[in-house]
Amino acid sequence: MKKLIPFIAVLVLFAVSCRDRKVPGRDTIPYVKQLAEDTTAFSLVQAYRTQGSRGSIAIIGEPDAALLLSEAFLQADVRDNIDGKAGNDRLPDFAGEAFDIIMDAYNAPYRRMAEASPDSLREMAVRCAMMSLDTVSYAHALDPQSRLGKKKAKIFVLASSLLAEFGQSDLDTLLKMASREPLILNPVDAMMDHVRKASLSHVAAWVTAPVKPAYEAAAGELDCTVISPVGGTDVRSAFRDLLRQYRALRPNRVLDAVLVDSFSMDQEELKAEVEHIHRQITEEDMAFDRILAPKFHFIEPMSCLTEACYRLLREKNLFTHDIAYPAVRYYQTEEGTDGDFVLVEIGSAYLEGYRSRLMGISDKESDFVYVPDND
Repeated sequence: MKKLIPFIAVLVLFAVSCRDRKVPGRDTIPYVKQLAEDTTAFSLVQAYRTQGSRGSIAIIGEPDAALLLSEAFLQADVRDNIDGKAGNDRLPDFAGEAFDIIMDAYNAPYRRMAEASPDSLREMAVRCAMMSLDTVSYAHALDPQSRLGKKKAKIFVLASSLLAEFGQSDLDTLLKMASREPLILNPVDAMMDHVRKASLSHVAAWVTAPVKPAYEAAAGELDCTVISPVGGTDVRSAFRDLLRQYRALRPNRVLDAVLVDSFSMDQEELKAEVEHIHRQITEEDMAFDRILAPKFHFIEPMSCLTEACYRLLREKNLFTHDIAYPAVRYYQTEEGTDGDFVLVEIGSAYLEGYRSRLMGISDKESDFVYVPDND
């Protein structure tokens, strides 16, 4: 009978996400139902947030995005740590917090999974979340005896809009089955919430084709035009193609801001292109200049996610209030002895390899928006 109760709960909750966002015709994945029937696995779900503020903030995603986002969290200092008001106080906003950075190297790139097997991506998202809920990691992927301890997650930060579209609703369902309130952040909702708080009238979202549904669902009542640029292999060409599409879809309407669904896009290059347009050198520049609002700007996910997480910690009273710099541990998914992936804690030397490679990534090497939309 105990096993039957969570299974019935699945049937009731499968379509609910943390923002009550329903996906027509999408049932929960079999893996979630399997977890509900597995006493050991489900106990991890039931233990979610039972430690109050003592858990970790788990950042989950492809290695590059997870690492870039973790740097933004660790360096954030835009709030007073006493009263939460805007302002730099020379103390990290997340002082005393513990971060677990789960760099999912085994399953990356997600875009390939989303196109080839969306349900596999959904299952992978839940698996990574379960690893962040567990208290076990490994020193070596091929040595089951090399077990290491880790903290349980109290907040999940998804470093990918693809995980918001493929996986978040399943994780949300699983947690609600155990009567636990899910605290899950993602780039889509974080940027849309920023738009609402800033009271922006007309915005566009610069995305890849697989995450269009996530942005369209999250926009709700907002005037948000979701666009996948197809113009060339550089920032300038892609941005101009976005503006062409916006003009065609929203004639005679100004544009207040563009949401950029990328953690690695060069913001300075984007701003430079806007300045170039303002100089009105060509007829197209003049046409673009007319649709850019006087305070036009770009909205990027990293600052929106750090702000959303800070606000969530205050609202839920989940700050540890420890007087210490943020603590961070880095993990990587690797193939284990059974052919499945396991969570391996990585050291500073290995991590520097990631950082060095990130320093050399150019926009051309990014798989963000420059692959033509074949829809």
